[in-house]
Amino acid sequence: MRTIFVVLLVAVLSCAGPSAQELIGAQPTVTATGARALVDACLAHAKANKQRVGIAVVDPHGNLLDYHTMEGTNVIAGESAILKAKTAVRWWRSTEELNARVLKEENVAPVWIGDFPQRGGVPIFVNGEIVGGMGIGGGGGDECAKAAIAAVLKNATTTTPSTRP
Repeated sequence: MRTIFVVLLVAVLSCAGPSAQELIGAQPTVTATGARALVDACLAHAKANKQRVGIAVVDPHGNLLDYHTMEGTNVIAGESAILKAKTAVRWWRSTEELNARVLKEENVAPVWIGDFPQRGGVPIFVNGEIVGGMGIGGGGGDECAKAAIAAVLKNATTTTPSTRP
């Protein structure tokens, strides 16, 4: 009886589906701590360049991780920062590049699906994988985000993918 039970158990286990490890991905992502460091670095850059900006950092799925607006910015600066960050991760490109494509009518999809293809949003890649995005509203375009990414995440990070989806 015991032998039959063991044989049946082995048969059931060998017929089981994939292990949980095979079903769960390991997507790297900007952490909340990383997002705060990016915001702080961008704030330092903006202050040094006498800019007033809204700053947003999102994860690779577009979920807002951190957000800050400086005193004296209007509501559009903050709201556009969030939209730009989400647009950059959806399209895996800077919103400045998307804007150029929309203006040339190469791809107007970002407009009609409700994205915000205006300069100021950049995706963040580490070793070719998207880990998040930053959006800057109110002035300075991509410069504040790129300066923050370089200062905080260093050389392993880029704002352009090695391949495009």
